[in-house]
Amino acid sequence: MRKIYRNCITPEEAELLLGIQRNKYFIIQKDNNVIVDKVINVLKTDFDFEISNYSKYRVEHRSSGHEWHKDTGSKDHMKWCQVGVSILLKDGDGGGDTFYSDDITEDPVGIKSDRNVYDMVAHTSDEWHMVTPHSGERLVFLMFI
Repeated sequence: MRKIYRNCITPEEAELLLGIQRNKYFIIQKDNNVIVDKVINVLKTDFDFEISNYSKYRVEHRSSGHEWHKDTGSKDHMKWCQVGVSILLKDGDGGGDTFYSDDITEDPVGIKSDRNVYDMVAHTSDEWHMVTPHSGERLVFLMFI
């Protein structure tokens, strides 16, 4: 299952998230963040999940993108993950598009997720997805629940 939530956060909330140290994971249960709580409450309307001791979030800048994967990890190191989340906080100069596919062997191109800044894409961890390389200062807020 996958879903897009339009304008999930406000520009002010995005600014607060941009203040988080980049590329560092924070454990949801150990960190009190009202924006994380807001996102979790939005997700509860459509997804069934439990916050675990491993559930985490981060603000990421990764110009190389992400190859096709599921959020259980490339070596099943995140089998605990039930839902993956990405909110575009700041767009780059090009690229950084998210694609989904039901079967990457039959559809290696996938379907582009049409989203804008402040939109959230969320999916169950069994969904194949990827992000194309990008240029500029594209920043996303990621959660793995």
